[in-house]
Amino acid sequence: MSDGRRRAALPGPSRLSPDALQRLAAEPVDARFKAFPGSAHLATGLTVGEVGDAGWTVHDLLLPAVTLRESALAHNLERMAAWCAERGASLAPHGKTTMAPQLFDWQLAVGAWGITAATMSQVRLMRAFGVARVLLANEVVDAPSLHWLAAESGRDPDFEFLCLVDSLAAVEAMEAALPGVDAAARPVEVLVELGVPGRRTGARSPADLVALAERVAVSPRLALAGVEGYEGVLHQDREPATVRRAAEFLSGLVDAAVDLDRRGLFNGRAEIVVSAGGSAFFDLVMDAVDGMGATSVPVRPVLRSGGYVTHDHVHYERSSPLRSAAAGPTERFLPALELRARVVSTPEPGLAIAGFGKRDAPYDLDLPVPLAVNGAPIDGTAEAVELNDQHAFLRHDAGLRVGDVVTFGLSHPCTAFDKWSLLPLVDDDDRVIGAVRTFF
Repeated sequence: MSDGRRRAALPGPSRLSPDALQRLAAEPVDARFKAFPGSAHLATGLTVGEVGDAGWTVHDLLLPAVTLRESALAHNLERMAAWCAERGASLAPHGKTTMAPQLFDWQLAVGAWGITAATMSQVRLMRAFGVARVLLANEVVDAPSLHWLAAESGRDPDFEFLCLVDSLAAVEAMEAALPGVDAAARPVEVLVELGVPGRRTGARSPADLVALAERVAVSPRLALAGVEGYEGVLHQDREPATVRRAAEFLSGLVDAAVDLDRRGLFNGRAEIVVSAGGSAFFDLVMDAVDGMGATSVPVRPVLRSGGYVTHDHVHYERSSPLRSAAAGPTERFLPALELRARVVSTPEPGLAIAGFGKRDAPYDLDLPVPLAVNGAPIDGTAEAVELNDQHAFLRHDAGLRVGDVVTFGLSHPCTAFDKWSLLPLVDDDDRVIGAVRTFF
């Protein structure tokens, strides 16, 4: 462009439905979307796809605003793709992190094997945008969902779907719902899930997992595709005890896959899927896979990490294998999410109130971290100590004044994206070069 602005460098060609992405790009940017400038800018009927042409910078945004930095996104996506290629892993990034089809498209373009979902509603959204392979990292036992799935599979023979099953009762519920659809429909591919006592879903012992797999193997409506587990239910930090427990769980998971194979339960399959790995321990997953015993057919290790796409400033920065403390400058992930808010009150010494709150920023794991004031590193100390719905309490000795703009780092991207239905995409000069639409 002649004025030096540029659009977001999203890759092409699209791996998703061009028509669906075009409809997304044609959506008007209006008062539904927080942070985007007001009516004077919107009089021309600006659309999502035209945001990069508006000439905005972060200084034009209505605060508070959460932004996505394009260079960090690109780095993280490419770094994760390279890591998976180096370790022989397939990546089905967890779509529930962002619920952003534009980012799904980017992830698929750099080599993702599929996209993971957490609910059938998310699967439906992914299918509406043309995701061809979906791994539902959850159980599905209700008839409406299973009827939709059977219809969608019948409509598109290229649609690949896997889900989890963790009990004989779940198998029976699925079989009870599925005969109501076309008997010629493909069987539902399932991964038997190994769980952790006291935590969420999953068979509670290897013996239970074997019994479950044997039942699935003879089901007329289900097909046994592999095994699954989620080590993140244990804890997510890099303390030695945590790492040891996660490694032990993952060792048990791959041992279970070998055992089921030796029992002949994967007979006739071209590969065995072994899926695990949130954004904290995907290295431990591949360590376990590398150490597993021989199988009759190849194993496809499928990682489901989702938080890597933006990384963060706290939670994953202290737990990811590619955090700054564990990887070099070019290997580590970079935080791509930032929040900007204005100081609206300084009611007493050492206390500043910033104009954002629980409706704007994640707070389930850690509070936002002040990084800069008016674009410069903070001179002194500042800490967010409490959030109300729309106010943040900052304790500080940094001389904060009414009107100052504070930039915050965030923790846990999964609960950042769900608060923003349209996120400004910015370049390293803080120019707004695009927008990312989310669907929660």
